[in-house]
Amino acid sequence: MAGRSVSPGAALLRSSRMFSMPAPIPAPPGDYSSATKHYSPTATINHPTHLTVTTTSSSRINGDWGFKRPFPLKTTTNSTYPLVRVRQVDSTEHVTDFQSASDHTITLRKFQEMNLPISVPNARINEPYPHISHPRSVFEEDSDVTALDEQQKAELANKRWKFTGPWLAGMTDGDFNKFLEKKVRGRRSEFRAFLKETLAAEMTNQAQKAVEAGEEEPPKVSASDITDSQLTDYLRELRQERMTLYNLVSRFLDLAPVDLATEYRLLNKLIAGKPMVLSRGSPYGAHGPPITHPSAGISYLRTRNFQENHPLYGPQKHHTPVEARVLKPTNISTGSYKPSIGIAGFVGSTPADDTTFNSTKMRNQSNLSKALHEIELNKYGGSKVYVQPTTAVVDSSGSVCITLEEPDGQAAAVQKELVGEASVFEDEIKAKEQPEVPRNPRGAPPSFSARPGTRITGSASSYGLGRTLDR
Repeated sequence: MAGRSVSPGAALLRSSRMFSMPAPIPAPPGDYSSATKHYSPTATINHPTHLTVTTTSSSRINGDWGFKRPFPLKTTTNSTYPLVRVRQVDSTEHVTDFQSASDHTITLRKFQEMNLPISVPNARINEPYPHISHPRSVFEEDSDVTALDEQQKAELANKRWKFTGPWLAGMTDGDFNKFLEKKVRGRRSEFRAFLKETLAAEMTNQAQKAVEAGEEEPPKVSASDITDSQLTDYLRELRQERMTLYNLVSRFLDLAPVDLATEYRLLNKLIAGKPMVLSRGSPYGAHGPPITHPSAGISYLRTRNFQENHPLYGPQKHHTPVEARVLKPTNISTGSYKPSIGIAGFVGSTPADDTTFNSTKMRNQSNLSKALHEIELNKYGGSKVYVQPTTAVVDSSGSVCITLEEPDGQAAAVQKELVGEASVFEDEIKAKEQPEVPRNPRGAPPSFSARPGTRITGSASSYGLGRTLDR
């Protein structure tokens, strides 16, 4: 039986992005060491893969979510927020396969409430990449570019994040052998032509230096002028200079850069008398480039340099602290010297300095120290502390790493007052109030006492008249 034909306008609307759902993105590769571990099939996955669909409250009551069949009210009205993810619009049972999407959507809302921009990772491997002293946004013009020519790719190799080739340091032996067989071995002639162009450019630069020295200008060298013997000698020279050879191969295959430690180990293999310029390492050389955009689409802020305004105290010096949950306190007996703190649906990273987060300051018996070093079973929901998020980084596996620091005391007190956990403004007003002083300290009735400056209307009784004295 032939299907029902549709008009060209209806076919155009069906294929457009406005009236169709995008295909789910594939899940990132997992950890090979965790293959033998058991994970719950109903647990929240680390990365969202499907689009979140929402509707209004009036349409939610009727089961209208914009699809051709209504959703059952028994499952869609149990959650607080109308958020679902559709796995399959038309399944084999002729039903729409969906589930609640409140987990990832609410996590995104909580992260965006912190007004935290995404920063570029640290290029040095001796320090963890979440701890950045001078954060740099991932939306800078010199690094957040993808449409580049060959010359721009070579110039921005240590700044850009998108590469055509893989990151060799993160590949297994099997993946590396497959990459050689499918992508590399068939391009031998192209690589020799690329080396000829590179050698011709070097010879032209040497000729330019000779002109600057006052010598006669030699003819310009092109790739067609390079003979096979010159190319062979150049290949022998490159085999002695591993760093130059790797840079040429990386440029030809557009490979992700390596860390600076690998280049430092090859410094002793350079040819004497030949200059070599070492540039700053790539921020993605230590842990690999990201699988998506470095911001991961969770924040589009470029900086956090703005002031927050309080309705009573005016502009604030520090940003508003965020209440976090202590997932696991420190325990010296088990070797756990740093606590695990959850903030906005993520596990934060505490600094390695001598702060309250470390066990070296257990002598400070403050509320923050007790919550970090003790298990408070009497509190509903566990221990909670106020922290100050400073930077956020998305690593190569797609995980969000948030750096936490100690909050300012006054900023924490103001935030506690705003949510009703403390009273700062009223305490200051009461401290400045003057106590009531009686006008007649020698036995006047309590009704005649008043604060200084208060106006009281006089009467006969206030002057002591009209009283009957007992004799």
